[in-house]
Amino acid sequence: MDNLRLLRVGPEEQAFLQYIPGNLRPLLGQDDIVCVGAVYGVHACGAALAQRDQRGVYDLRYIFIDPAVRLCGLGTYLLRGLLGQLRAMGTRQVRAIYSPSMLEDGRQTLGILQRAGFTQSKPVTTGFSTQLKDLPDLQPIAAPEVAVYSAAGVPQAVKDAYWALLDAGELPPFADTRDLERPWWELSSFCTVHGNLSGWLLVDRKGEGCHVAGLYVLPAFRGSWTAAALIARSIRAAKVLAPPETTVWASAIGHDSFSLCDKLLRLGNRATKETEFSAVYTF
Repeated sequence: MDNLRLLRVGPEEQAFLQYIPGNLRPLLGQDDIVCVGAVYGVHACGAALAQRDQRGVYDLRYIFIDPAVRLCGLGTYLLRGLLGQLRAMGTRQVRAIYSPSMLEDGRQTLGILQRAGFTQSKPVTTGFSTQLKDLPDLQPIAAPEVAVYSAAGVPQAVKDAYWALLDAGELPPFADTRDLERPWWELSSFCTVHGNLSGWLLVDRKGEGCHVAGLYVLPAFRGSWTAAALIARSIRAAKVLAPPETTVWASAIGHDSFSLCDKLLRLGNRATKETEFSAVYTF
């Protein structure tokens, strides 16, 4: 291991791009991104990347080890190096919400996190990805009491109701527009029932794809048309504004939300589905 070393990875380190997904590569060099790479001798052999959210908490976004050097402790070494960088920056907590595809063997990912000091990983959500052309054409909800707006043109009263909930601290992080990296307002949607804010769907632009960053329905309106109306409007807008081959993906969504998407979008065998896990490291 004497020839093994870590280095901070920026956009100029081209040798590490093979270990970083295409949607994350444009983020290298940004202030909220910390990426480290492992080098053995003169050869790059893996990378790990974390991203800071609006609240200052870092999320482990990706870790990948070259298949030729797996099962020798390199993943743990790489992750501890990333945690060391984050600790030196004053970070208090790092979260990992990930799928088995972060490494070829999902059990290996679990072991790496545990050996690095993360809490026991637990399955928490399901994610999926598909292409826009494979999503069905959903019709608008024909309920007179339901109105759906593009986030780019939402009425001021609806905006005020949304920000009041945020200011009161009543919303989970995935429902907060401030956590979006490159918000796609034309595809994001807000819904009202009888003029009252009932829910919203947030879409982030990740690389060339659409990331369904958050689907949230206020408790009083769950079981109504709100979720279906939001999804239908956002899909119609996406099919107008984005190419048919655009990747549409969602991550860290709960069982109920995934079941709704599966029912409305008829994902079937056209979508890639994965269970996602959560673990936390506290300094």
